[in-house]
Amino acid sequence: MTEASLATAAAGYSGPDRRAARRSAGRTRRRRGPAGGFELGLTSMIDVIFQLLIYFVVTANFMIGEGVLDAALSAGPPQPVAPEDAEPPLFIDLAPDGSVGVAILVDESQPVDGFAELHDYLWASLDADFKPGLGLFPPDTPVVIRPAGRVRWQHVVDAFNAVVRARYTNVSFARPDAAPQP
Repeated sequence: MTEASLATAAAGYSGPDRRAARRSAGRTRRRRGPAGGFELGLTSMIDVIFQLLIYFVVTANFMIGEGVLDAALSAGPPQPVAPEDAEPPLFIDLAPDGSVGVAILVDESQPVDGFAELHDYLWASLDADFKPGLGLFPPDTPVVIRPAGRVRWQHVVDAFNAVVRARYTNVSFARPDAAPQP
């Protein structure tokens, strides 16, 4: 310690207070929290927050979810339909073609190349209020999608999306074993 700091520390003090002032003159004072309580360590809390943020960003799934299937349930019991009044369904057969491809056959006679062409064919065949008299089928025509046993699920969903985009409202699925095998 320098003489100036000792003189400043000893000024105005006598006895034991003088010795304490000399001992603490060269030291820095420790700060205590308000009223002797402890202080919250924000550094560790911020570290935990950043770790949680990184965890949720890494594990988040940013894929677009599949669409919701519209299912309008009737309010009462089903009304029976006379067999002569029922329209024959429009069948869309899906069969595996190679390892990842699919062969699409509409109404058991019309092959189409891909789901965009399936949509175009169904749209051209639609007879609706907004294009009267131009198509073969009304929008409520039953459309049955019949996948063969080994068709990928994505192809079945793509066929469903093509039918719904063409504005058909009565779409159903047949069991995979009910589809005709090529």
